[in-house]
Amino acid sequence: MIRSGDIFFSVVIPTYERPSDLKVCLDALNLERQIESPKYEIIVSDDSQSLSSKELIDNNFPHVIWVKGKQIGPAGNRNKGVEYACGEWIVFLDDDCIPDNQYLKKYADAIYENPNISVFEGRIFPNRRRSTWAEGCPENEMGGMLWTSNLCVKKKLYNSMGGLDESFKVAYEDVDFSYRLKQKGISVRFVYEASVCHPWRTLKKEGKNWKRSGYEIESLKIFLKKHGINEITDPILHLRYLCRMLTRDQLTSVIEFRGRGYAILINQIFTTIQSIFIILMFKYRKCGRQK
Repeated sequence: MIRSGDIFFSVVIPTYERPSDLKVCLDALNLERQIESPKYEIIVSDDSQSLSSKELIDNNFPHVIWVKGKQIGPAGNRNKGVEYACGEWIVFLDDDCIPDNQYLKKYADAIYENPNISVFEGRIFPNRRRSTWAEGCPENEMGGMLWTSNLCVKKKLYNSMGGLDESFKVAYEDVDFSYRLKQKGISVRFVYEASVCHPWRTLKKEGKNWKRSGYEIESLKIFLKKHGINEITDPILHLRYLCRMLTRDQLTSVIEFRGRGYAILINQIFTTIQSIFIILMFKYRKCGRQK
């Protein structure tokens, strides 16, 4: 059973022009739905240009705290939400995720059972089987990903690390945060039962996909400049990714998906080749400077 008063969560949800998804997420976080949960607050940090999400909250969720985001990307948006957090623990949740009805209880249970752990990650699962290569979901079934779509971290630790690096404007902010945690030797515990559903989203430059072209290379360059060559930027690792794309992924795309979304796979192959080239050039230049 949850011990009342011991834990207070600040659930931080960054959003950007997705009021319909946000409504589903907030509905799932209602007190009636979160069975045996500890006390918690909900903070929505909004990077939207429109006021649709603010109006949704004002009209339907008066208990939710709405704040204007920094409008510099998801890292800044999450950091802004944390600025308003009163809880000892921050729970990060994406606006298009749907938490299970014991979501917060399971994180609280894990905290009680692991008093020396300051970072927990939860399970992320899709809403159905994948039907085309042109859709994505940040699945996390085994842990080790530390996606900010579903992450619980002690606020004191988060702030001591400077939060998420806002120089990452589109992606890699959670990869960078995870790497910094490992560099500090901070242990992370995976909580399978703290589950959220993340529906498949299009990878095409349309609809709710707000990520601009070339963001992967842009983010990789920032990470390289900051951390250099390591287990994440290992060119051999990226070469393995490329080999997988040219073999197994090709078969999956052609046979299982019957070519649906094949253009996205081709673009991913091209991006991976670019990444390998950029990493090798960085390594070459670094070696040249050291001579």
